[in-house]
Amino acid sequence: MCPGPIIIQGPNGPPLKAAIIGCGGTGCNILAEGELVATDVRIAVGSEPDTMKSLKVEKRMLANVRELEKNAMISSKAVRLAGSEFEKELAGALEGVDITFTLAGLGGLSGGWGAVVGARAANVSRSMSMCVASVPFSVEGGSRRERAKAQLHSLTQLPGSILVVPNDMILSEAPSLPINRAFRVMNSVLASPVNLFLKSIGKDDLGTVKKLLADSTMLAMDSAEWDRENAEYAVIEHLEKSKWLDLSSNPAKSAMLFVEGHALYDGLNELGKLFSRNLGKDCPVMVASAGDRKSGLRVTAVVGF
Repeated sequence: MCPGPIIIQGPNGPPLKAAIIGCGGTGCNILAEGELVATDVRIAVGSEPDTMKSLKVEKRMLANVRELEKNAMISSKAVRLAGSEFEKELAGALEGVDITFTLAGLGGLSGGWGAVVGARAANVSRSMSMCVASVPFSVEGGSRRERAKAQLHSLTQLPGSILVVPNDMILSEAPSLPINRAFRVMNSVLASPVNLFLKSIGKDDLGTVKKLLADSTMLAMDSAEWDRENAEYAVIEHLEKSKWLDLSSNPAKSAMLFVEGHALYDGLNELGKLFSRNLGKDCPVMVASAGDRKSGLRVTAVVGF
């Protein structure tokens, strides 16, 4: 039996000072699309000058992709020291930030390698680091997928958590979706955990979250919603069977539930207990209220492995 869930009914303490680093085409597109909640610092890292100029962000950093790859390949033992001038400038922009979200599509050059440098810069600045990244569609080719694998490995060598979203999952659930539309849907999926986290978590909650995720390098995510009776049971049943989470194959080390809908303390606690029933006995579960909605219940599970 898991210990009782940790309940957060709203952000405790002042708002988090948060930074978002959008890397490469995917990360910069998410910054441009306007779906992200307001944050203190927004940084775009990319290699295409024309695209960078149009972005309305606090800081734009134009990268040489070969130099970026070289910097990203620096041993993780050097994590406490910013290597290149590019990395020093990036780390300096993150001074005083509580948490840094790095958004990228792995497999590219400025995106994947930029995410590695961004995550390292977050650690240099002593900011909590969370990378939210997609992995390529199968149709994108073997070389891109191999590069994504190398980039993901580099990210796992750094402190912090990586939430990986497989692009192929979108096509598996909507096989007739045009590829361009699939990319836009994926961008929305990548933005959602950042928004939920910042709506739910305050400065005084951050220590609890860090402790919860301390042993979870890789994260997976899925959402479920229900607008009829027995919503709590319906959404949890969906999440327990989710192929995105794959709880039957992978033992979970931690779990966060972000709840959108009218739910008092007892309701949040019940959701946490229901989700805990198939997890390991020592797996902590946090349940956070992410705001009300017009009808029904929507729960997003972020599970650490």
